[in-house]
Amino acid sequence: MVDFDEALNILENKARRDILRRLAKEPHYPLQLSELLDISQQAVVKHLRVLEENGFVESEKIPSVKGGPCLLYTSDAAD
Repeated sequence: MVDFDEALNILENKARRDILRRLAKEPHYPLQLSELLDISQQAVVKHLRVLEENGFVESEKIPSVKGGPCLLYTSDAAD
């Protein structure tokens, strides 16, 4: 986990806070988050990468019916 100042820096971004709020309630795929938050899937993936690298979220590879694996994201953050 990151130190307090770094955590504040990461969470000052509203999109990241919105992503964490959604993930604290239930797991989501990046595409779902993109549609729910009305931001591009590319932006969601970028924010998820920052959150995961700093211990705020976790991802799990789930087999996809269309071929390759999909990443499902979760968070234990308090709502």
